[in-house]
Amino acid sequence: MSDRMHPIPFETLLDWVFGELKTENSIFGCRDFYRAPKDAGQPYMGRTLETAVGPAAGPHTQLAQNMISAYLCGARMFELKTVQVIDGEDLPVSKPCILAEDEGYNCEWSTELTVRQAQEEYIKAWFMLHVLAKELELGRADGFVFNMSVGYDLEGIQSRKIDDYLNHMMDATHTEEFCHCKQVLAQRLDGFRHFTAEDLEAISPAICSSVTVSTMHGCPPSEIERIALYLLENKKLNLLLKCNPTLAGYDYARRVLNDLGFSYIRFERESFDHDLQYADAIPMLRRIQDKAGELGLYFGLKLTNTFAVKAAEGELPDENMYMSGRALLPLSLEVAERISREFNGDLPISYCGGANAKNIAVLRRAGFFPITVCTELLKPGGYGKLKAMAEALEGTENSGPLKPDGLSESLSSRARSSSAVRRPARPENPYGHLNCRTVCGNCASVCPNRANTVIRTERGKQLLHIDGMCNECGNCASFCAEKTAPYLEKLTVFSSAEELRNSKNAGFCYLWDSGRFLLRWEGACREGKVENGDFTEEIAGVMTAVRERYPWLLYR
Repeated sequence: MSDRMHPIPFETLLDWVFGELKTENSIFGCRDFYRAPKDAGQPYMGRTLETAVGPAAGPHTQLAQNMISAYLCGARMFELKTVQVIDGEDLPVSKPCILAEDEGYNCEWSTELTVRQAQEEYIKAWFMLHVLAKELELGRADGFVFNMSVGYDLEGIQSRKIDDYLNHMMDATHTEEFCHCKQVLAQRLDGFRHFTAEDLEAISPAICSSVTVSTMHGCPPSEIERIALYLLENKKLNLLLKCNPTLAGYDYARRVLNDLGFSYIRFERESFDHDLQYADAIPMLRRIQDKAGELGLYFGLKLTNTFAVKAAEGELPDENMYMSGRALLPLSLEVAERISREFNGDLPISYCGGANAKNIAVLRRAGFFPITVCTELLKPGGYGKLKAMAEALEGTENSGPLKPDGLSESLSSRARSSSAVRRPARPENPYGHLNCRTVCGNCASVCPNRANTVIRTERGKQLLHIDGMCNECGNCASFCAEKTAPYLEKLTVFSSAEELRNSKNAGFCYLWDSGRFLLRWEGACREGKVENGDFTEEIAGVMTAVRERYPWLLYR
């Protein structure tokens, strides 16, 4: 099985979205769509946000289907996954790379796609969200914001590869993917009820007018400032600067995590010493703020980045990993409180670090805007949790700027206790590759890429894994009720015979030229036709259901 993802062609994406909606009343497994209130909308960096929540840069903003799923469930702020000069197959990522059983851990960083592929995914998502907003009457067509994220040093950001990406995301008019998406939609206008030719022409090629700067842990303050000034002065982009939780200081971090039951989380004083120091950060931020003001551009902070810790018990394959989720909440809020006091609330802060449906309204009323999430979406319920967050934010739209004296209220929402994370040992799967004892759907809901899906066959529900949409992050294994690893052990749909033969997974692919299926089962491959009785009745039933009811799963 490959850990490389195969982006879905735009035509197939359309077929999938509206085909699944028609047959299943769902889209990528999402059913309970969020419809924004009619008058919702807050200005943000020259754009409009219907609600202040959305996915942070990470696994939920890497593929077009991820952003579609998030939008349907209530997201309107999209921090696109970070791009850097090292990309595609040149970027090493250990797998599995995500563990979110309690607090979150990861050992990934920038997009696993090439920069060009990432650009294409974001353009496809941009068009699809405009179509869905109008066609499903989910909100205003300009009610969401795409925010780029770039890293990790100035030389890389100035490279031809990243410079082209920035320019194309600022104006995609002449890009191949923008023209292609527009042409495909123009040819399919007759199939829409509400989306019109006028709506299509109104889709702006200015996909992004803002960027978040993501720097590596240990990046010198002079380099951070040079990157920020370059993006402001040379690219004329509104800017968010992502800072690390190490600004809270080692002693504070160790004490508060111990008090809250996270004493098992290991980190070293050395990583704090090598990171941006608070005394250097404040004057640097003032200089950047002054420059943005001179240029008439927006400048704010993104608090915070993930927290570098040690993989003390082999939680993930790397020695170092990055923590997120509820254990990050007190660290992020401490940094926010200190900086907001320094600036008397005049430096805008976008929040990330343990937000959920229970505390998001408190965070918004404290002045944070917008608020992004990641770890919460990696748990059962997945993207569906965004709807509760969006609904919790209704009525907070007019919350004012940051209130330094009010941030302490937000601290009451932090995690209070936890037991050490222990990845349970997995017994042998007694249910085989084909069946789950109970098709609970956990692995489908927690997958950022929607690479696990539940279909209906004549014999009942069936769990399928989609090889081309999986990057082997491993998150689904954490929440499998039967303690299996669905991405390795469940019946898999492959996009080609080559992918199937290079895998150890049981599964099948459709051979388009011959109309036959190729099946891997119990380690052996066999080719045949359903109509000829070449497969068992149960497997044939799955193949038939996929071919006739869910043909988009066979995308190439």
